[in-house]
This record gives sequence, C-alpha cells and structure tokens, in this order.
Amino acid sequence: MDTKARLLMMYRGYNAAEKLIALNIAIFAIMVLFNAIFRSFNGYPPTFFYDYFALPNGTEVLYKPWTIITYAFIHGGFWHLIFNCLILYFTGRIFYNFFTEKQFITVYAYGIFAGALLFLGAYNLLPAFSESPAILMGASAAVLAVLAAGATYAPNMIINLFGVLPLKYWILTALLVISYVAAIQQGSNVGGNFAHIGGVLIGYLFVSQLQKGNDIGIGFERFWDRLVAYFTQKKKSPLKTVYKNKQTKRSTKKASTQTASEKQRKVDGILDKISKSGYESLTKEEKDFLFKAGKEN
Repeated sequence: MDTKARLLMMYRGYNAAEKLIALNIAIFAIMVLFNAIFRSFNGYPPTFFYDYFALPNGTEVLYKPWTIITYAFIHGGFWHLIFNCLILYFTGRIFYNFFTEKQFITVYAYGIFAGALLFLGAYNLLPAFSESPAILMGASAAVLAVLAAGATYAPNMIINLFGVLPLKYWILTALLVISYVAAIQQGSNVGGNFAHIGGVLIGYLFVSQLQKGNDIGIGFERFWDRLVAYFTQKKKSPLKTVYKNKQTKRSTKKASTQTASEKQRKVDGILDKISKSGYESLTKEEKDFLFKAGKEN
C-alpha cells in the first residue's frame, strides 16, 4: 500500500472533529507557505487570504457572500489555530459521548453562521461600532457552539482545566461568556467576541430545543445528506436476483432490534448517572461503552 492510500485510509478513520482539525491545519500551512514565498519576492506580506476569505463587516459582504462560511477556516496566527484545534479536539470527544456525527456537523455549521450573524449585526446595528472597519476570521464561534452544546446537555460533568483545576462544564462555559462580554466592554477584539457569544448561544439553543423535542437541525441534516450523496454517487452495479429466507430475516431483525434496545437502555442509564453525579463518577467501562456508542450512532 502506497503512502497516499495509507493517508486516505487514516483520514477516513477520523471522526468529523478530527477531520476539521486536519483541514484547518492544512489550510493554515498553505497560507503561511504562500505568504512566505510572496514576502520573499516582494518584501511585504500579502493580504490575499484575508481580502477574499475573511468576513468583512460592511456592505462588502454582499459581493463576497462565501466569506460567511470561509472565515471559519482562516486563522490569523499559529496560536489562534492551535487554541481552536485543541478546544475542538477535547470538546468534540465530549460531544460524541451524547450526540451523533450528523449532529456534530450541524452544531459546528450553525456555530459558523451564528458567529457571522452576531458579528455583522454588531457592526451594522450598534452605533458604537458602525464606523469601525473590521474582519472576522477563525473557527472559534463554531468550536464554542460544540462546547456550549455539551455543557447544556451535561452541565455537571467535571472538566479538569489545565489538568489540575476541576470545574463543572456549565461553570467553565459561563466563565468564558463573561470573559467575552468583559472584552467587548473594554473594546478588545469586539467583533470576535460577538461571534464567540453567537457560537455559545446557538450551541445552547440547539440542545435546549432538542431536549424539548424540537430538532432545529433536521433541515440542515437533510441538506447535508443530499450534499454527501451527490458527491459520493457510485455506478450502479448489475442487477442480481437474491433469494432470502423470510423466517431467518425476521429472526435476525428481531434480534437486532432487541440488541439495539438493550444498548439504548444502558446508554440512558449512564446519562442519568452523569446528570446526577457528573462524568467523573463513571467507571472506566461505562466511559468506554458511552464513547463507543456515540461513535456508532
């Protein structure tokens, strides 16, 4: 097996969060390589990626509508990238304990749109910021949507901040929101912090509505299914006539249904335990079972 095939197989084995991390790193690597070559020949850094892919706050966005999405894949510096990738990795692992791959993609995408919406709203509707030119870049709003969704579903889960400071998930999220509001009050990274708050709000809204029986992500999930199907269409195979034993098929289906039902009951029991005593109260076997169940959904 050649290197290309190995890399492709490895990539297919990643979940959506890990693929997004890889994509963001690859885009950043292309950016810095292009910028380094450009500066070597011209003596000054280029603004190409920021001009065409970051989200502007003025009417320019009407001529660059794609920037409402592409801004989330452009990072302004190495530490900006690393911070977002690390947070996405750990919050993604928690998210997959409770939700499916499609729901992760939906929350991440909604975070991108919510961040863009609050950024544009702040700079076009609030008098204090309307005259200030700015651009938005980075995956923070999408990452924070994933974080807030997990914190809404399992607020009492214990998160070891920096490996030494145990905090309940909801407290960590609340502290982050307070820091964003405080930064706006101080005039620091105003647009970015409005986008952060947008990500947190949509993550909270997604899960709180889901718990009430309202799936606000179903429309996007159907769109995503059609998009994936369009790009993964395969040639139809020759028709075959296959004979199956109906009795065997019914028995297999019944056994499969029973197994799925038992697994769901076990998952529900573990989630009840988390809501009462926190994630750290689980045994290693319960954590492993919950993680595997999340990946299979």
